[in-house]
Amino acid sequence: METNLVLEQPVYRTSTFEFLWKIFRNPLNALTDLANEQGDIARIKLRKRDLFLLSHPSFVEEVLVKQADNFVKGPSLQRARVILGEGLLTSEGDEHLAQRRALQPAFHRHKMEEYLPLMNENTHGHISRWKSGEQVDMSDEMMRLTLNIALWSFFGSAPEGVVERVSDSMKTLVRLFPLAQIPLPESARSLFPSFKEAKADLSEVTEALLRNPQSEHAKRALVNILKENHKDQFTDEQIHAHALTFLLAGHETTALLLAWCWDMLAHHPMAMSILQAEVDSVLGDRFPKPEDIQNLTYTRAVVKETLRMRPPAWAMGREAVHDCEIGGQHIPAGSTVIMSQWVTHHDSRFYDAPLQFRPERWFDLDVHSPPRYSYFPFGGGSRVCIGEHFAMTEAIAVLAMIARRWTITPAQLELAHPKPSVTLRPDKNVKTIVSRRAV
Repeated sequence: METNLVLEQPVYRTSTFEFLWKIFRNPLNALTDLANEQGDIARIKLRKRDLFLLSHPSFVEEVLVKQADNFVKGPSLQRARVILGEGLLTSEGDEHLAQRRALQPAFHRHKMEEYLPLMNENTHGHISRWKSGEQVDMSDEMMRLTLNIALWSFFGSAPEGVVERVSDSMKTLVRLFPLAQIPLPESARSLFPSFKEAKADLSEVTEALLRNPQSEHAKRALVNILKENHKDQFTDEQIHAHALTFLLAGHETTALLLAWCWDMLAHHPMAMSILQAEVDSVLGDRFPKPEDIQNLTYTRAVVKETLRMRPPAWAMGREAVHDCEIGGQHIPAGSTVIMSQWVTHHDSRFYDAPLQFRPERWFDLDVHSPPRYSYFPFGGGSRVCIGEHFAMTEAIAVLAMIARRWTITPAQLELAHPKPSVTLRPDKNVKTIVSRRAV
């Protein structure tokens, strides 16, 4: 894709009905077409509200960094309070800043030294059940693995049955998430019992995890920061909301990232071979240590390239509080601005052959370094994903742990097609064949 930088006032070249129909059919194509048609600042009129699609990195930076105080979370995420409550993901302003400062110690880089052994042990136990030559559903396997890692890392244990209950509830909520986007009274949602039951079950699981006896792991886990270190700062409802947010967001996006990684690697055997050679050289026959995560440079490049091509967070919205100007364009107060990782990450101005999976592109940054916000899988600015380092460490460690023992080949002829929902999911589960390596 190639879009055009525009500095004149955007015009309505796309009808509202046409755009909404495209969004309903395929949001990724709809946003890409809009950027191609109108350029780096595209505008659509939705009822009395303006919607702007900002595709140029400098405009993304304006919203996320330079004028961040003038933008709040978009209506879509605000309505996610129906599921997540008043937690870090949905809070705003001073409240969000205070919450982030309180929770940040659980995600400092040095904490990865505590989390990494849990990631290694869970991965080793999980893949030890595989049999050479069998078909493995990587979508399901990675979802269960990352959920186990989140439970041990954030709550200090993984009680029996919790993985199944959370997995079942998540499937229901993802399927029915549009209900959370409709401004309905709670009584109306009761007409959809499966939505109500899934929400209630997640709430019950979260409460049980918060009541869980203090194990040695739990004393160092996120749950202890919530319950002990800041019990006077957070209400019981906020503690519950934070715990639920990290339970869900702490595993789902990383699971999708890993499933996409295995889909890419299975269909690109040369990349698989290079990754395995690096893992053999750096790790040999041992588990990854914190210093190894930095030395697994090609493995990291595989993760970054997958995040470029298949970003789990494929678009993000903000709402302008006051009138402002971006790129010479007037953005009225109350307007919604959309920044799409999918659109910008696939722009040929910033990436050569953007539709090709090329991890090696991340080694050429001294020669060709794309603009800072041409790549923003974790967002940016003061609201950059608090779990970025955790997710990157986990993804690199899991890829390395699996690649040192198994070769992954495709069970499906073609790459899975992206299907945008709350997150960017495969249109069908990623199925692979696992073969034990003779190492």
